[in-house]
Amino acid sequence: MPGTLTPAQMFDHELNAVKGWPSPYAVDKRVQADVGVTGIVPGMCLRIDPTSGLANRGSNNGDMGLFVWQGQDHFDVNGDVGNIIGGNMNCLVAAGAYELETTEFVGVGFNPNVPLTVENGAGVNQGKLKVTTLGSGLNIVGVVSEAGPLSNDFATSVVRFWPVYLPAGH
Repeated sequence: MPGTLTPAQMFDHELNAVKGWPSPYAVDKRVQADVGVTGIVPGMCLRIDPTSGLANRGSNNGDMGLFVWQGQDHFDVNGDVGNIIGGNMNCLVAAGAYELETTEFVGVGFNPNVPLTVENGAGVNQGKLKVTTLGSGLNIVGVVSEAGPLSNDFATSVVRFWPVYLPAGH
């Protein structure tokens, strides 16, 4: 019986740790996607719904940002026909002491020390990083560490950043 999942190439959507990971002191979180949530790919930023305890794309209203390590449709998260798997995605928490790079961003202006927030609107960009300013009233989930976007080993554009947790209304 043929499967129903069509996985993307591993370099299409990535979250890579540049520094500080793996570490026995790193902060990570295992989450499952909320009912009806689709399109979660590595490198996106998620939040935990306070009611259901399940993950959704984006980070607002003081939510802790979680950077997705494996996508929702990766075979180690979501089993294909006939397979049994738990459905858990591993994430690196925005309060962690590491430097990351992601393929999941929108916009321009990724200069060193520029704060990053998350696109919270609906659609394909929901959960992607974007540039913001301090005092914008938005969650800050990262700070750009190197001018970009950069090109990674697969000639894919990435943004390099340090994750931070600075909730909306800071």
